[in-house]
Amino acid sequence: MSGYSGRILEVDLSKGDVAVVDLDWNVAMKFIGGRGYSAKLLFDALKPGIDPLSEDNVLIFMTGPLTGTRAPASGRFVVSSKSPLTNTIFDSNCGGSWGPELKKAGFDGIIIRGRSSSPVYLVVDDGKAEIRDASKIWGLETDATEDAIRRELGLEKVEVCCIGPAGENQVRMACIISNKHRAAGRGGLGAVMGSKKLKAIAVKGTGEVKVANPRAFNEEVKKTLEVLRGNPITGDSLGRYGTAFLVHLMNKAGVLPSYNFTRGFFDKAEEVCGERITETMLVRRTACYGCPIACARSIKYKVGEEEVVSSGPEYESVWALGPNCGISDINVIARANDLCNKLGLDTISIGNTIGFLMECYEKGLLRGLGDVNLKLSFGNADVLLKLIVDTACKRGLGRIASEGVDRIAKMIGAEGIAAHVKGLELPAYDPRGAKGMALAYATSNRGGCHLRAYIVMSEILGIPRYIDPLSYEGKAELVKRLQDVSAVIDSLVVCKYTMLALFSTLAYEATHYARLLTTATGFYVDEEEFYKIGERIYNLERLFNVREGFNRSHDTLPPRFLSEGLKEGAAKGEIVDLTRLLDAYYMIRGWNYNGIPMDKKLQQLGLEPLYKGPKLQVAIDERYLKDGLSIAEACYKGGAEILEVGTPLIKSAGLEAVREFRRRFPYATIVADLKTFDTGWLEVELAAEAGADIVTVLGATDDYTIKDAVGAARKYNVKIMCDLINVPDPVSRAKEVERLGCDIICVHMGISVQMRERDVTKKMELLEEIVNSVKVPVAVAGGVRLEHVDELVKRGCKIVIVGSAITRSSNPEEAARRFITRIERAYSSLKGSY
Repeated sequence: MSGYSGRILEVDLSKGDVAVVDLDWNVAMKFIGGRGYSAKLLFDALKPGIDPLSEDNVLIFMTGPLTGTRAPASGRFVVSSKSPLTNTIFDSNCGGSWGPELKKAGFDGIIIRGRSSSPVYLVVDDGKAEIRDASKIWGLETDATEDAIRRELGLEKVEVCCIGPAGENQVRMACIISNKHRAAGRGGLGAVMGSKKLKAIAVKGTGEVKVANPRAFNEEVKKTLEVLRGNPITGDSLGRYGTAFLVHLMNKAGVLPSYNFTRGFFDKAEEVCGERITETMLVRRTACYGCPIACARSIKYKVGEEEVVSSGPEYESVWALGPNCGISDINVIARANDLCNKLGLDTISIGNTIGFLMECYEKGLLRGLGDVNLKLSFGNADVLLKLIVDTACKRGLGRIASEGVDRIAKMIGAEGIAAHVKGLELPAYDPRGAKGMALAYATSNRGGCHLRAYIVMSEILGIPRYIDPLSYEGKAELVKRLQDVSAVIDSLVVCKYTMLALFSTLAYEATHYARLLTTATGFYVDEEEFYKIGERIYNLERLFNVREGFNRSHDTLPPRFLSEGLKEGAAKGEIVDLTRLLDAYYMIRGWNYNGIPMDKKLQQLGLEPLYKGPKLQVAIDERYLKDGLSIAEACYKGGAEILEVGTPLIKSAGLEAVREFRRRFPYATIVADLKTFDTGWLEVELAAEAGADIVTVLGATDDYTIKDAVGAARKYNVKIMCDLINVPDPVSRAKEVERLGCDIICVHMGISVQMRERDVTKKMELLEEIVNSVKVPVAVAGGVRLEHVDELVKRGCKIVIVGSAITRSSNPEEAARRFITRIERAYSSLKGSY
């Protein structure tokens, strides 16, 4: 397929082996490349619970089908792994020229496994690769590393990505640097590289990246360029002032955090803004490969009387090393940014961490932590610069800072003021003043990140149109949409700044991206498929995290944002009602109340659920629809995914009950317990049209009715559950209805509280006999209580149907949760942990 090289380099550092494998086209069709392709590789390769800094972790460098082509702003690549900072799946995006060079060298990606016994670096040169000794460059800063490798190889035109001292020392916020100042910055993936003793990857390629339809592709490139150049931000502001043009805009909106997020406004913003940098420090504009925006810049800053030329700080770096630490000297910020690049540190995480330590110092929370003789008060530039170096070298207080705010906060009991989500330090947008960004932070698969769904583009910048940043309405839909679109953009791999021009409605339409992908690869992707691919990627990442133990409790914000209102600025007094946002978001996502993707949603996306054991079905046998819905909602919150609209409820409210259940719980599996005895086709047809997924028929009816019901079920894509209640010979009838096409067989146990143990045992033996007689799943209903679960699972029950033991309990939500926990534990004890 065009757009790809079709080959991936696999490197086993433990064995010193280098091999070339074919790109998996099936994976590419479903996950594209970059972030998506890497997520699939990591999901399949990593066992739950591995230490991110162990040799068991895998580090992936991946390009996308647009990398190295003429597509605007496509000079990027993605680095993916399990993060040592968050313990989540993680990808970090990097610009420059390294990604296109790898494609031209004949590879779509590089997979790094194992751990070298001594420092090494990898050289990739036009289809060939070798591992070289790096002992002489171990310990060098990133810029010196690049220069040393070029000298050793005797090549001026070679692209290098490498780690600095922070990565070598396995600092949890260490990044990977390319082109001396472009960073795969977040998540500590530089520490993963350092743990493998891999100092650098040098790449040289002279090949060509071919596209499927050059004429059509070039036409799409031309159209995209016209839009980008004609947009006031991508065609002017970003190029003129760099990303730091955002300083004034965010400050005005009251969402520019300062002094460790105690304020949403910085009174000296004019001294650190992009306009000031351009006026006083700019040497020249620079750009990544193939980028018409050119938002990067070379600047000069002063150290005493000496002028130093370096890359200019981005908006996030200006904020993290400036306002968040109470610093307004742009020369200090530029110097701190330069230090981070050379040492290989994520500017967002280190600036956030130092700001946090400054607040802790002022509140007297650092006593007993060792070297706190530093005057860590806000605004102390000397301390900022010293802590950056000490963190990279893991010395003094820097050893503690190297752990990141989450671990430090737990160490000293300062969780309430630590600005992070899932361990990833928050960037430069206060979520109290932008409710969509609050939800985006909380639900980001990699932790506190603005780029999973850059909704401030609409909430603050008014792109493609303005939406009230303080409103909650519609934010769940918009965040979900942006997350899905962004997942594909990261898989192409294209710079997200293009979104500022290429979206024209709040549908965040993917027209330009989809056409570039289609004409580059020859694989037709319309906008609907584009969004579905993004949703597939996002859900797969979520499954990875769920497998690691993440759930709703981790989709949260620091307590400060939930209870402490901003004291000044445009968002004065604002806090975040996160529960309101999460409930709406999970419903739209098709995730259950605990934030776990539901089976029905995964089936739509072609993904496998993590848990494949028996399920709970709750029978809602109420008289009134209002009561039934209330109980169903409680059970749904407790984790129940199969909700049965019971026979009494259907007789009372009719099929309107099924319709209302479907409307209220769109991704639950809805069972219409019609107990069909005749008119099989019509009843199934009506139930299916009302929204049922499963319809029950009675095993006591005639074969014709069952065959009729099965025929309708096949037409309307629903399943038939055959209830064997009052059947004289349930074993024989189970075999017969299976042959007739029933999808599920329900054994009605009829267990009563007064029943003797030996009678219960007989019913369990009957269940096991039926299970062994058929291949379809067997459900059990009738008086099931919590103490029966272990035996039911042991005997082979696949669906445990529970009624009054849950619906008549004082707390149906908690009762449903107890049943699910008991079912999953019973299954795990038989099959091993899933």
